[in-house]
Amino acid sequence: MKRTDRTPPPNPYEKRRAATDRKLRAALERLIEQRPSHPALQNGYRLEVTTLAREAGVGRNAIYTNHRSVIDALKLAAARPQPKAAESLEEKVIELRAVIREMQVNERRLLTQNAVLLQRATCAEADAERYRRQNARMVALRDEAVRPTPISAGA
Repeated sequence: MKRTDRTPPPNPYEKRRAATDRKLRAALERLIEQRPSHPALQNGYRLEVTTLAREAGVGRNAIYTNHRSVIDALKLAAARPQPKAAESLEEKVIELRAVIREMQVNERRLLTQNAVLLQRATCAEADAERYRRQNARMVALRDEAVRPTPISAGA
């Protein structure tokens, strides 16, 4: 019995390839719109296969082997001038104030750590001085104990 009226169900390889293609295209769209989700790409990136692979969570070899059309789209997007992120002055000021607050918190934390370390160093120096004096007393006592005592002849 022939099945000419129905198409065969896609095999697992084709399903996986289609899912990877969707992930790559979604990642490419995020990169073009300058809103990557990968933490390593938050501070800037170039439109390259490596960047796309990282954003999509896909191996580069899979892109080169099975997704040439995505590479072509990536090259086309990289050739176009990238639009600057539309940020108003207020948004930039808010962002910079958040960075300043974070830096102030870090500064307070570092000052606290520095004060703790300074206190520990001061205590260690005082302990070392105390042990040095104690050692000097003990050496003096030892020297006195091992000093020969003359035996008197007329007693």
